[in-house]
Amino acid sequence: MRFGCEKIALDGFHMKKKMVLGIGFYRSEQWPLLLKTAADSHILEKTYDEWMEVLDSSIEKIRANGLEPELVEVDVEELLAFCKKEGLANNASTRSRFIAVLASRKKKR
Repeated sequence: MRFGCEKIALDGFHMKKKMVLGIGFYRSEQWPLLLKTAADSHILEKTYDEWMEVLDSSIEKIRANGLEPELVEVDVEELLAFCKKEGLANNASTRSRFIAVLASRKKKR
């Protein structure tokens, strides 16, 4: 559930490119729907709270590696429509692809 792109960050008087990593973020009320429809639900956390713990830990690791995490909100209904339109299963690869699409749209705004 990740998407990489470049973002310019100021570092004193120097400018450097900082890698931004898009991370899918789901709303708690949609977590059961994600679990129900995911072809790979066995690799997902069983509860939203467990997933939030993993998300928090992942964000810390991303920052520790010098990257900038950016949450990309995923509406599971829109994800399912994307899966249907593209003829893809709701799995980690497709979710990552969808997050990349959302992040790209967000970047253009």
